[in-house]
Amino acid sequence: MSNIAKIEENKPFVSIIVPVYNVEKFLNQCIDSIVNQEYKNFEVILVDDGSTDNSGIICDKYSKEYSYIHSFHKSNSGLGLTRNYGMKHANGKYIMFVDSDDFLGPACLENLIKPLSQEKFDTVIGGFIRIDDTGKISLKKNYKSKSFFGEEVKDNVMEKMLGNSPKKNDSIKMSVWNNLYSLELIKRNKLQFVSERKYISEDIVWDLDYFQYSKSVKIVSSNEYYYRFNPDSLSHKYLPNKFELYVVLYSYLLKKVKQDNLSEDSVNRLRKQFFINVRSSISQERNNKFYKGLSTIRKICNNSILEKAIQNYPIDKLDKKQRVFLKLIQNRMALILLLIFKLGLEK
Repeated sequence: MSNIAKIEENKPFVSIIVPVYNVEKFLNQCIDSIVNQEYKNFEVILVDDGSTDNSGIICDKYSKEYSYIHSFHKSNSGLGLTRNYGMKHANGKYIMFVDSDDFLGPACLENLIKPLSQEKFDTVIGGFIRIDDTGKISLKKNYKSKSFFGEEVKDNVMEKMLGNSPKKNDSIKMSVWNNLYSLELIKRNKLQFVSERKYISEDIVWDLDYFQYSKSVKIVSSNEYYYRFNPDSLSHKYLPNKFELYVVLYSYLLKKVKQDNLSEDSVNRLRKQFFINVRSSISQERNNKFYKGLSTIRKICNNSILEKAIQNYPIDKLDKKQRVFLKLIQNRMALILLLIFKLGLEK
């Protein structure tokens, strides 16, 4: 165990915030995995966001059993605002967010904290393992161990969280879990999460807000965070207004990227991620009634913001399938797009 645990004996070094909403199926596994961490100087803040199942009861049970676990209950407001509620009650030097249907390997926290015993960083980022509901692994994401300071953070971390470059897949996942964030930095700059009900991906909005102030980042090669893919999340389930939500998010992020004076490469990363989200919006229409799906895709193809994003993007640097997809949108070939996805030809 790192000696850094003894820096402030009467204060937890890390506050682990777990927003909880109707996850009784997975919640015990999540909390048990935190309790069983090899590193021990932490507190757990469980925030029950108005659950209608037994999740709140489970939170209280753990709070009574462990002195370092605190259980809170509030009316439902969504993931982003529930994380804000948790931060108000945090006492640690660093904050870590854990989603309540995910779980940690035993060395997860230790591996994130280990670099802090040798050097000062205000942020630490780790990799992850993606699993399905049965626990089957579908993806392992490891990052190479690296350190960034000053302007390097903007160029090598902040920009890469916007998405992949036109030529290669070199992004850093824009998630907030399996990271350590400086609570002092958060409080000093009055940072808060936006609601996912306003922006479909509140994580990337948080990342842009946070990393513009971060001056020292350590990326570690550990991937002991087990992220459970949730098909019912906002970004994966069918939403009639999904494309409109992605347009709102893209427009907001584009404005912010330009305000923060990020490079043209970062703008193209943002555009490429926008195209991926557009693809998701079109893909969901495969299960809709034919003419309703066709009408929706026609509206997408005629969107002026999407049209401008494609015009300003170096399409020639993409692979063939990606180029064809954007060309079909440019030429407003909604029928062909619908048939491609209905027949599964996009794979």
